[in-house]
Amino acid sequence: MNNLKNLMKLAMVALALTITMGACNQQQESNKKETKVEPAKAGKHLEIRYIDEDSVLKNYNLAKDFEEMTTRLQNEYDQAQKKYADQLGNFQNTVNQKMQNNQYANENAYKSDVQKYQQMEQNAQNEMAKLQQNTTNQLQQSQKQLNDSVHNFLEDYAKKNNYDMILFKSATGYINPSLEVTDEVIEGLNKRYTKVAKK
Repeated sequence: MNNLKNLMKLAMVALALTITMGACNQQQESNKKETKVEPAKAGKHLEIRYIDEDSVLKNYNLAKDFEEMTTRLQNEYDQAQKKYADQLGNFQNTVNQKMQNNQYANENAYKSDVQKYQQMEQNAQNEMAKLQQNTTNQLQQSQKQLNDSVHNFLEDYAKKNNYDMILFKSATGYINPSLEVTDEVIEGLNKRYTKVAKK
């Protein structure tokens, strides 16, 4: 049952990695689709900027909403897990009390309660598996939405400002701090983002 907690932690780590790797891969793919690129001419100056992806994840409202959703899903999962554990525990206590007080008239009555418990346990496992799958699907969809949003914005931002490349800080050994555009990117992302009302 702790699988979901681990999944959600991994989702946040994967999110940062996916933004880094996904944007690089998508940029390479989009470069392949564009018209033939002329080889760099001697003396051509490349316009390169970089962003701190950790700051983007911390300050981009869509990423904040994703984190809130992750917390909400974890709470819902924990509550459901507790509900089923309580139901099973209460029923088990009832069976134990009946046994201690010799309230089972015959073996069939006891077997009936055991079967009922097993059915309750199976139903609980099925419901938790369904909830975990739904949660995983929501996390994956949100992660894709976040990755696409950042990538699309960076592509537009780079074209608008005539940048040849926007790097992620974590992917560089050293880059001059004057080339950082993180704050501008976060501001632009947040201006463009419209929170979707919860249904």
